[in-house]
Parts: sequence; C-alpha cells; structure tokens
Amino acid sequence: MNQQQIADLSAELIIKYYNNDYMPFLLAMDDEALWYGPAEGQFLQGRETMIKTWQAEEHNLTFTMGNLKVRHIAANTASCDVMLSYSVVTHYPDGHDISVFQRLQLSWCERKQTDEAGNTVKVPKILVCHISNPHGLHEDDTIYATNYSPVFSGDKALLQRGERLHFHGTNRSDYFFLSDSIIWIEATAGGKHSLLHTAEGEIEVIRSVAALEKDCGHLFLRCHQSYLINPHYVRKLCRFRLSLTDGTELPIPEKKYTAFRDAVQQVLKH
Repeated sequence: MNQQQIADLSAELIIKYYNNDYMPFLLAMDDEALWYGPAEGQFLQGRETMIKTWQAEEHNLTFTMGNLKVRHIAANTASCDVMLSYSVVTHYPDGHDISVFQRLQLSWCERKQTDEAGNTVKVPKILVCHISNPHGLHEDDTIYATNYSPVFSGDKALLQRGERLHFHGTNRSDYFFLSDSIIWIEATAGGKHSLLHTAEGEIEVIRSVAALEKDCGHLFLRCHQSYLINPHYVRKLCRFRLSLTDGTELPIPEKKYTAFRDAVQQVLKH
C-alpha cells in the first residue's frame, strides 16, 4: 500500500465531500466500516447504512474548506492511517456562516476484489472514519450537528477563500492551503526550501521561492529575491519597504520598488 497515494486519495475524497459530492467518500468505505461522527453518540456501521443515512438527509448547505493538512503513517504494507486537519465554514441558507476546526482520522486497509475483466485486484478501503473533536449533540442533529459556535467574524473570512494549493512539508506531511491563508513566503535552506507564514503558523515546504513564483505568480508577488507576499495583506508601502498586516516588515530593492508598487495597486483594484 503506497502511503503517499493513500494520503492523496484521502485529501481528494474529503475535498469532494465538502463540495457536496459525498458519494466517492462513502463508496471508499469498507462493507463493515465504522463511522464516528462529530457529535456525541453519532455512530454508524457499514457502507450501505452510511449511504442510506446520507441519502435521507436533505439540506441546502454549502461549505468552504481550507488549510487542509494531511499526515500518514503505515502500520504495515497492507494498512495505513491518515490524519487530516482543516478549517471548514458552513454556509446556511439564511446567510450566516459558522466555522469550525476539524480533525479526521481514516484507517485504510487493502481488500481483494474482482474487476470487470474477472481479475483479482487489491483495492484500498476505509475501515474506520473517526472525527476526533466531538461537541455536544443538538436536538436538530441528523448527520452532523448544527449548533457550532462562530469562531470568526469580519475580514477573517478572507482566510477561507482563494485557490487550493498543495505543498510537501519537510516533515513528510502534505499540506493543502487556500492561497488567502498564506500571508508571506520566505526562502530557507539556502533557497532550496520555503517557509510559509500562514494564519495558523509557519510551515517549511520542499519548494523554492523561485519555483513557487513560477507556479503561483498570479497569487503572490515577489518583493525581494528571498520573499513572496500575498498583496491582500499589505498594510503599508514606502521607499523601500513594506509592512504586512501581521506586523512583518520586508525590504524592496530600490530598482524594483516602482514596478512592485504598481503591481500591488493593480491587484487590489480587483
């Protein structure tokens, strides 16, 4: 069982789930899989039971998920545990939003199945899905509780938007951040790695600033050889420095100042 492939599959399934495409996630469950839900007393057993439960649920909710972090540990060659953590905002029909931080553990194993050609193949299946930060059960609960307490307001909602970016951490973890949760990026390890300064802390990833600029230049601006910044977090520009909303001050080379200033202004117009 390839740990990285299972980690990537876990991320793919949970992203689809919060896009209201939940069936791939449920079909990945084993016949006798166990599901421990986010509220006290929420427990389901068996893939068919889960499918029937979800199909019986009707709602007009949409979700925004961000800052997905994925860690994987293989117990042996035929099993793998994956821990996912992420922020998720539930958007209700009446216009209010509620945000929580979620932790999810998936225990995978290999099952033998017969494919369409009649061949026996090994297929990864989820044995246990455990949401490990339960809250009190609410009388309106069906599949998941609706009595979350808001944890953000105002412009902090910006942190839940943007393009979803995938990074490989130097700690062998995978990170899936929304671009607007990254404030600035700093070159490390002699330029071979980068340090992401996010709303939740710092993460060192195996990508250079130059490589990130090439792939994400439409999201981040390079103010200096060693730094990329998210223009939405610029608080102040002056010759030849900038200040970010987290209090960070970074230099801007004199020859690049005018072009950089114009680029920031252009982004903020839209």
